Amino acid sequence: MKKNLQILITAIVLTCSTAVAAPVPTAPKTNNEISKQNTQAQTIKENKENYEERKQTQDKKETSTPKEPNVIKEIKETEKTENKPTQDKLDAYQEIRDQAKLLYNTNKPEEAQKLFLSIPDSEKVSDDWLIMANIAQDNNKEIDAVFYLKKAIQADDKNYKAHYNLGNIYYYDNKINMALSEYRKVLRIQKDYPYAYYNKGCCYLKKKSWFNAKYEFGLAIKANPEEPSFYYNLAYTYKMLKKPKKAQEALEMYNKLMSQ
Repeated sequence: MKKNLQILITAIVLTCSTAVAAPVPTAPKTNNEISKQNTQAQTIKENKENYEERKQTQDKKETSTPKEPNVIKEIKETEKTENKPTQDKLDAYQEIRDQAKLLYNTNKPEEAQKLFLSIPDSEKVSDDWLIMANIAQDNNKEIDAVFYLKKAIQADDKNYKAHYNLGNIYYYDNKINMALSEYRKVLRIQKDYPYAYYNKGCCYLKKKSWFNAKYEFGLAIKANPEEPSFYYNLAYTYKMLKKPKKAQEALEMYNKLMSQ
């Protein structure tokens, strides 16, 4: 009997520990109790809202970029000022530039090149690079010349002479399409520049595009009717187009200008 009682108690205990208890009914709340409970609920709600607000503010502070201290700002401004050349330095560079141009114009290119090289790259102007390219070309340093011409264009994309000279280098390297591209840029900058039309015509001769060559030589002559070489190449173009009469007229004009 005792043994059976022990088993029964164990079973009851196990059942109670695993079951979900039903809620105990309570007596109705008084008005004071309801008011007190509402006040507590409101307080809990306000505390929760305040917590969310503080959390959002904290998140913003953590994600926002920290402001630089004034000392760091002052140091950066000082560095900018120090890196910027003073007016005295700019005047000195201009004096070097003028001396280099004088040497170049008096047929002393090597001395001129040394002076140009002494000017910092950041302070060189487009024409400095252009003259350096001319000197490099005269010394058969084509790679240097191309580099200097590209720097001249980078310093001033409107420097049509740099585009023109770069086009000439491409032409003699048989890079005809690249040459044409540079000559087109020349004409966008310097409209009716006759030698750009003429060189375009020469490019089309190499491509055996006779009609395009004739057209470009015609524009060159329109821009400068006194240049003999324009008529000579036009005569050759008419010959390739099998128009001997036109070719003869252009050749006669060439001879006339050459005899003046």
